[in-house]
Amino acid sequence: MELYSRYAVALSLVMILTWWLTRKADPLFGWPRMLLAMGTKIILGSVYGWLFLHQYGGDDTWLINTEGQVELDKLLTRPGDFFEDINLFFLVREHGWREGLHLFQDKLELALLIKPLALANLWSQGNYYINVVFFSAISFWGHFWLYRLVTLQKPGLRNWAFGVIFLYPPTLFWLSGIRGDGLLLFFFGLTLWNFSQWLSTRRMQALALWMLGLAGMAVIRSAFAALLLPALISWWLVEKQNWPVKKAFSRVYAIAAFLFFCSALLPDWVNGPARVVKKQAQFFELKGNVRVNLDTLNTHPLTFVRALPKALDNVFLRPYPGEGTGILQYGLIIQNFIIICLFLVVILRRYPGRGAIKGVPVFAGLFIFSLSVYLSIGYTIPFPGAGVRYRAIPEACLVFIAGIAGLGGTLTDNNYFNVYKKKIISNNS
Repeated sequence: MELYSRYAVALSLVMILTWWLTRKADPLFGWPRMLLAMGTKIILGSVYGWLFLHQYGGDDTWLINTEGQVELDKLLTRPGDFFEDINLFFLVREHGWREGLHLFQDKLELALLIKPLALANLWSQGNYYINVVFFSAISFWGHFWLYRLVTLQKPGLRNWAFGVIFLYPPTLFWLSGIRGDGLLLFFFGLTLWNFSQWLSTRRMQALALWMLGLAGMAVIRSAFAALLLPALISWWLVEKQNWPVKKAFSRVYAIAAFLFFCSALLPDWVNGPARVVKKQAQFFELKGNVRVNLDTLNTHPLTFVRALPKALDNVFLRPYPGEGTGILQYGLIIQNFIIICLFLVVILRRYPGRGAIKGVPVFAGLFIFSLSVYLSIGYTIPFPGAGVRYRAIPEACLVFIAGIAGLGGTLTDNNYFNVYKKKIISNNS
């Protein structure tokens, strides 16, 4: 009974606090949307934990929760040592600056998860499902900031933005368990929202926050942050230097690709192709139920060109319908089908949403960034079941953008209202 009481108190506290904060940030968001978004997120986070515990024997999400209990014990018995594992100066002194920085990044990534969990455990007593409530209170804001960003550009797309960013099932599922992906979304939203605010206001607070968000992404998934940088630079050129969107993004990404392959002449720690090759080799050493036969990369640009068809097949089409081996992989097959259908709708309907997208740097940035993340996954991860978690954030962005491009004005709130008004007028006449 005490456990249920603790859960009820945690849930009530999180809901009330989130409602109060969202109301201050965006009065139009409203408490019904907050309840639906947060409630669904908590439910899916709980399903995530239950499914991996009972169907797959547990995974990192349960190990992280256990580590949080260890950290609580350290906090209560040896508070002076609570941050000993992320002592940068000690790590550099013991392992050298290069290896020390690498270890610091790994330990800091874990610390960003387990240190807050230690504090949550003061109330939850290590219960995973109560911790999901507290974790959702953090990762929710990644959804919220991304939602605010896109609705700031196109207020009429509030319903579509809410449905995709908060409720698109695959993304919601993979970003709701206690894993680093939820924090990655938090930092992603923090970066984009505050970058937008910095461009419009030039406030130092916004500058500090978007740089903090970018640093957080770099800690959790450095490639993710690196792939976002060209989009931010292009966005800045459009907003502050008045470059056309097409010119800014095409030139920046062309230069980024050129610098990426030129870095093959530099030492390994700044050698982009070598890092991709190393990441692919690390995944090749693992085992999985469905494995795609990818071409082995090296640092020469031609190997990336030759491997492109298999990379696209890997990330957009695999597993094929007959290859699924479990409920999660069958879900991935459905996800791929949705993405492909959306792109086909854009082509067959001749891009009716161009008016809503054209000239908006945020939308262009989200689209190109998402495609670049997809491509990086296709090159390096031969297991579709593993890649699905890595593509959770860009998948939501692609569904959002492709939906607008293919369905156009039918997605706007004003259109719904106009249709309703037309019905009233028709009935009255």
